[in-house]
Amino acid sequence: MPRDLYDCTAAELATKPVEHLPHDTSPSNAAEWLTENGYDAAPVYRDSDPVGFIHEDDVTTDTTGDTLDAYLTPLTITHMISGDAAFPAVLAALIEHSAYFLGGHNHVSGVLTRADLNTAPARMYLFDRITYLEEHLRKLVLMEAPDWKRTSVTVSEIEAIEERYEDAQAANVALEEIHYAQFSTLETIVTDVEACWQACGFSRDETADARLHDVTELRNDVAHANLLVENTDSDRFLSSGRTTENLHDTLQTITEVLASLQDAGYDPDPTAARRTEQQVGPDTRP
Repeated sequence: MPRDLYDCTAAELATKPVEHLPHDTSPSNAAEWLTENGYDAAPVYRDSDPVGFIHEDDVTTDTTGDTLDAYLTPLTITHMISGDAAFPAVLAALIEHSAYFLGGHNHVSGVLTRADLNTAPARMYLFDRITYLEEHLRKLVLMEAPDWKRTSVTVSEIEAIEERYEDAQAANVALEEIHYAQFSTLETIVTDVEACWQACGFSRDETADARLHDVTELRNDVAHANLLVENTDSDRFLSSGRTTENLHDTLQTITEVLASLQDAGYDPDPTAARRTEQQVGPDTRP
């Protein structure tokens, strides 16, 4: 992408420092400890070495036994993740397993779970990309739907946009009116105008409507500090609320639409327009 966007890694998302349980902790005490501390999972140590981990689903306060040996999951490469893993890779990994561990020198340096997708680094990562997508969609509407007020945008939405535009004019900081449209309004326009949804890489307006609506809902949750992942069970078919898979799919939509719009020349970056002029000469159309 032409401009630098905020990136975050597994190390930034993971919970640190890491508390652990001795292997000779009773399962019932381990369950109580996990609940009291709000942990989804924790490493289990024998002496000073990590030997596995226990997940909140593995034990309850009624589980019998004197040690965690029979309930822990071995800490193998399957449940390890690099601290440098980028956010999309983290999302994909958390679909497969609910918890991962970052390794240090003979110790666990971080715990990464689906709940960590609700933290500030994830929110900042998504906000930056959704904002960048908004900029592209505004450029798209300006070029392909200059009569956007004739689409399905409601009268109240248009009036709100015009009011914000007039306020900006009064402050001498006005841009085009479309810059005062909310993301949901951009969604409506793009879905209504064939040239717009095709430029976004969609083959049908129904597909554009469904996928951009998911982006709109995510955008609102990011902006209002709501949960980004509402169900950490992450079962696509049985769960209610946004799951890890849903978040992964919506991020993929954002990434694919951005790529389509940039390939089609709807980059809002003013330096891109200057580069184009230098290559083909200034626009001399009347």
